[in-house]
Amino acid sequence: MTQIFLNYRTTDQPYAGAMLDEALSARFGSSAVFFASRSIPLGTSWEQEMFRAVAASTAVLVLIGRGWADAVDEHGARRLDQPDDFVRREILHAFELGKQVIPVLLETTRVPEEKLPPELRKLAGLQEIKIGFRSSKPDIDRLAARLRIQIPELRDAQPPPAENHAGSRVVNAENIDNSFMGDFAISGDFNLGTGRGD
Repeated sequence: MTQIFLNYRTTDQPYAGAMLDEALSARFGSSAVFFASRSIPLGTSWEQEMFRAVAASTAVLVLIGRGWADAVDEHGARRLDQPDDFVRREILHAFELGKQVIPVLLETTRVPEEKLPPELRKLAGLQEIKIGFRSSKPDIDRLAARLRIQIPELRDAQPPPAENHAGSRVVNAENIDNSFMGDFAISGDFNLGTGRGD
């Protein structure tokens, strides 16, 4: 059952959603985490599936990178101001349903209230958690520990792995996204595909 919904913008740190999905799914099981590019079944209405998942979840993680608030469409209009922006719609739906909305700051600072549309200004006052590039593993471990406390239904899918970096691969961020520099180690394969987060 979905407990954690990942809200993200595909044009803002697009790899971060895949990284968090991989880490949290390994910890709690893939069924506990909704990540659009992985979780929406083929041939289904992606819009219905996304809003159904928001309703079913306990916590909505809003992934915020450096370009999150200023992302624009092909006409130069800011996406957050547009009623049909799915990042905006998912957050507002979570607010309406009383979900735990948790800003996750990716190498950036809190978005000032005055920079947000009036409907989203509540987001600026919510307790956030930060994930740094070079400190991604301990930061994600800390996020997982906090989620386990706040969502009693979450259970470890398997015991946390021992500290062993044998077999891990180092990925250089320059190959993924120029705005988030550095190296980090990950184990196994993960999918960097994007969903409909825009």
